[in-house]
Amino acid sequence: MALLLDNNNNASRWFDVDAVPEDYKFPQEFRPGNNFETENNKQYSFPVIDLSKLDHSSEEKEESIKKILKSCQEFGGFQVINHGFSEEVIKETISVLKEFFSQPVEEKVYKGKENGWVYLSSTDYANDDGVHLWRENFKLSSHPLEDCMQRWPEKPSRFREVMATYLLGIRRLSSRILELICEGLGLEADYLKDINEVQLLSANNYPPCPDPSLTLGLLKHTDPSFITLLYQGNISGLQVMKDGEWFTVEALSNAFVVNIGNQLEVCSNFNNNP
Repeated sequence: MALLLDNNNNASRWFDVDAVPEDYKFPQEFRPGNNFETENNKQYSFPVIDLSKLDHSSEEKEESIKKILKSCQEFGGFQVINHGFSEEVIKETISVLKEFFSQPVEEKVYKGKENGWVYLSSTDYANDDGVHLWRENFKLSSHPLEDCMQRWPEKPSRFREVMATYLLGIRRLSSRILELICEGLGLEADYLKDINEVQLLSANNYPPCPDPSLTLGLLKHTDPSFITLLYQGNISGLQVMKDGEWFTVEALSNAFVVNIGNQLEVCSNFNNNP
């Protein structure tokens, strides 16, 4: 699972510049440009699934499952709304992650697999040409949850409690989504139950940039996981490729983007777009 942040109060200062440094400027052919809302957004609309409709009638549930399968095949994912996930839990999670990123660098840098989490600054990310991504990232292991959380950061003081609550909610939501996919594929609803454990949380922080048309937060990629649940918040920076063209995924209020990872693509024959 992943979260996107737009943190205006970060205390670290690699991004506190008046102009984008040369080693952050991507070549022209890779730059996102100024206009994220391209003509492709008029042609393509990333599918949205209203999970509350699944409780209304068997007919609506069947139609929703069909829409989920079609979305996976054509777009490699979809968004879910009215998913039952507590909005207050989401807000508290975003708040505590912003506090984490706002700490001095020496408080955040703590690497090593045995520690269960890792922080990487923008200087840790570079493409083959040495151009840095405009991004900070924090990853933590989360399975088994009870063991992993004992090694999580101690600051902010409420970090472990808040993140554990969030991850339990993500586990429930991801289980429900996988059950629907299984039903659509003609499998028992709990067919993938044993492998549905949230293994990793990844939080990306994209600080204010003097000219975002020159930079990238992430390179194009596919996810190696089974599925990824991504919370965008109010940030419309995520793009998906469809028929060889990029288009922007609208950031809906309190919605999760569900991305089909490589493992589920192989198991199901879904045609996942990069």
